[in-house]
Amino acid sequence: MKNQNLFFKLTLIAILLFSFFLYLYKNTEFPPSLFSDEVDINYQAFIFNNRNTDYFGNKFPIHFHSFVDWQPSFFIYSVALIQKIVGHSDVSIRISSAIFGTLTILFFCLIIKELINNSVWSIIGGFLLSITPWLFHFSRVGFAATNMLFLTLSGIYFWIKFIKTNKNKNLYLSLICFSLLTYSYSTAKLHLVFIFLSIFIIWFKTIIKIPIKTKFIAIFLIILISLPIIVDTIKGRAGYRFSYINIFTDPTVSKTVDYLRYEDSIMVFGQQIGLKPMLISKINHNKISQWSETFIKNYFSAFSTEFLFLKGDCNLRQGVQTAGNLLYLDLFFIIIGISSIFVKKTPNHKFYLFFLFSLIFAPIPFSITRDSPSPHATRLILMLPFLSLFSILGIKQIFKITKSKIFISLILFIYLLCFGRFLHQYYFHYPNNSARDWHFGMKEAVLTAINSDYQQKYFANYPESFTPFFLNYSEYLPSDKNISPTESFTSIDTSSFSGIKTESNYYLGHINWSNLFKDLPQNSLFVVPKQDLIIINNSLNDYNQNNSNKINFIEVSKINQKYREQQEFYLITFKNEK
Repeated sequence: MKNQNLFFKLTLIAILLFSFFLYLYKNTEFPPSLFSDEVDINYQAFIFNNRNTDYFGNKFPIHFHSFVDWQPSFFIYSVALIQKIVGHSDVSIRISSAIFGTLTILFFCLIIKELINNSVWSIIGGFLLSITPWLFHFSRVGFAATNMLFLTLSGIYFWIKFIKTNKNKNLYLSLICFSLLTYSYSTAKLHLVFIFLSIFIIWFKTIIKIPIKTKFIAIFLIILISLPIIVDTIKGRAGYRFSYINIFTDPTVSKTVDYLRYEDSIMVFGQQIGLKPMLISKINHNKISQWSETFIKNYFSAFSTEFLFLKGDCNLRQGVQTAGNLLYLDLFFIIIGISSIFVKKTPNHKFYLFFLFSLIFAPIPFSITRDSPSPHATRLILMLPFLSLFSILGIKQIFKITKSKIFISLILFIYLLCFGRFLHQYYFHYPNNSARDWHFGMKEAVLTAINSDYQQKYFANYPESFTPFFLNYSEYLPSDKNISPTESFTSIDTSSFSGIKTESNYYLGHINWSNLFKDLPQNSLFVVPKQDLIIINNSLNDYNQNNSNKINFIEVSKINQKYREQQEFYLITFKNEK
């Protein structure tokens, strides 16, 4: 027994080290750059470490106020902690995801160990989860997905321990992890409702038997941890983003319903003025039917083979599009694994039912959103551990039938081949295809501009905003420690420029080139996307043709093209002819 425990601990450590290296290796180069949301989070963490506020000046925020949203705080605070250790850099945000991805594997292994009571299957499960494209990708990017996975699995693990040991400390730890989940990701709050619902349905009798004192402490812990979220919800911050992406606030639904009812009337009465909708039209076309259609379409798309096994998310920031979120073999083993829990009941049957319910409920938060044209890998990532668990059960079932270690070794080898193909796509083709989506070139443009000697520097905030990139890479802090970065900005709205100006003469906004040359700012540098050069040249030619005072166009620098699909940026200036 001691040798088995030692084997388990040593191999678990090896798997975790392997996973952490896998997720950390060149993760600031692949994906090729920090996306604007990552940059924003990195800057929020930097500001917090220096001012204990977000960049809008909110002290110790529960939700960090960004330019377009209120962001949950758990991941940002973790990045701030990492910055205390490694400093403020691109690594600080992506290493946070790598840590949470590795911890996800840890608790996944522990859950399998509790359910199957076999160290080998636990390690195999952890290994296969570590090479799953879904977890691999999100453990390398600075999104809040992996911290949501970690908190979910840790909460489930301690709940399993509580059911098996009846020790209150495990119940409290489980509830603490679940309560912290509300701070991790916007849709996690809705996920938590379904997790608690599943637990209540399956272990109703066990919950009823919990002593009153234990229940009181448990409820107190939930309220204590969740109270700040409740306060922010009342203030309208906790559900700020969800309030405008859910299907129930879609402003086009009413128009769609009216049009469909009108089409029905035309089919019966022909083209007439003042047609009223028929009863059958009202029954078939209404807001509820429209919401239901969107919900059902979204829900079943989450289980599509294209999303799970073939192409993944159509958004290049959330997948490579040449590989699915899971590996091919998982399709067969997931089906076998789910089927196996109904063939023969085991002492852990309730736990397997819980995982099945959790898998069924997992797509619901995504299904009631309307801002994604395809399945959304981040919002659906809580499907991953449940799918992976059933995949392991499927492999175990095959082994139970064949009793062949060679056959299992062959399966693992095929998994490695599939993962190797994915890695090739990820490191050789994905950067070229996704560089523009990851905003490659904006960091380089900002750093080049910062290191130049021009008195004034203008950033054209289109097609993407330079503002978070400038703030992050310049490590912008107002000279007055009593004001926030946003309070130090000066708003400008003139005929030639509309946007903001910082204390250090940086301008970020929209440039009206046709009017700029009428009052050209001297000794100024302009950072612009390549497509603006045609507009600039045309505006400059028009000006020079109609004015005796001629202006010269000078290309100061160009951000070299590294990837095929990247956005190209130019640093330019203008001078009056003598």
